Amino acid sequence: MFNSTPAMAGWFGYPLELEDRLRLISEAGFKSVLLWWATESEFEPSIPHKAETAAKYGLAVENAHLHFARINSLWEKGGEGERYLSELIGLVTEAGVYGVKTLVVHLTRTTTPPPFNELGFSRFMRMAEAAERAGVDLAFENLKVPKRLYEFMERVDSDRIGVCFDSGHNHYVCPETRICRDFSNRIKAVHLHDNYGDRDAHNIPGDGTTDWSLVRSEIIDSAYSGAWSLEIEHPLTDKFGKALVPEGDDPYFGMSAEEYLARAFEAHKKLLEGSL
Repeated sequence: MFNSTPAMAGWFGYPLELEDRLRLISEAGFKSVLLWWATESEFEPSIPHKAETAAKYGLAVENAHLHFARINSLWEKGGEGERYLSELIGLVTEAGVYGVKTLVVHLTRTTTPPPFNELGFSRFMRMAEAAERAGVDLAFENLKVPKRLYEFMERVDSDRIGVCFDSGHNHYVCPETRICRDFSNRIKAVHLHDNYGDRDAHNIPGDGTTDWSLVRSEIIDSAYSGAWSLEIEHPLTDKFGKALVPEGDDPYFGMSAEEYLARAFEAHKKLLEGSL
């Protein structure tokens, strides 16, 4: 089922308060939003405030991204993994409370995570059990170690577990592997962004070398019925205030947040039309 709802990530690289970001996203024409799902931090407000603010500006929550700072600990022995799992299960439960239907989850962090093992798998299955109770789907994202996603998905058999297809990671990490095609019946979320094949740039679609005709056809041919979500990020800063690229390499240098979102909305429209 083709879903034309324009969706945009709640964080897009401009160091603005959440309320201002969601207001600008709504004013640009987007109807749905991706939220960062974590306990309150220095750069994001509390979860209840996020949900309320999205509703205030008429934005449906397409999905939310579960935080992943210590995700590798789930594959390691010791109390840290158990404590982190408990925190994540609490966030899964909160997603159900606030009506978030899908959480995007990372299996690993970095290019050299701990190896796949039964301990890690069992912990993720405990998270899946919490998702079942909460009525929330878990969409596991293709990352820097694609093999881990294939190993994991091979073992699971739950309607609550699927894949988040990230076009930018596919293009940058493993362009010869077609993630969306391989998991076409299990796609539960999409993250769309562009790059030139040299780094995970999170550019606006069209500002890179992704074959968008191919990506578009793969999504259309899949069982995915949700919104096509942009997970783009102006390289001005990440969520922690750190510049992502040198100033001279910024393709959006000098662009206001309003101009950036207008460009993103137009790119989203062209992608849906097949004219990107």
